[in-house]
Amino acid sequence: MKYLLLLLALILINCDTDNCDLSEYPSSPLSEPPYAVQYGDDWVEYTYVCVDGYNVIWKYRMEGGCWEAYRDTQYNALCD
Repeated sequence: MKYLLLLLALILINCDTDNCDLSEYPSSPLSEPPYAVQYGDDWVEYTYVCVDGYNVIWKYRMEGGCWEAYRDTQYNALCD
């Protein structure tokens, strides 16, 4: 259900100017620094560990002239 709501939100929200500058990668979505960052030619991925008991991965991809954000969560039993 969360994924359906996220997809619906992405469809309803128009591309804002902050995410349409393709000359730079988008900033990290959370205020804290990520555990890991990976870069590709048209994507960037920010990984956060133990956010409310989950690992959270934010991936931005260039689509339609703007950066589109995708979020994935994975339960982490090792989190306190």
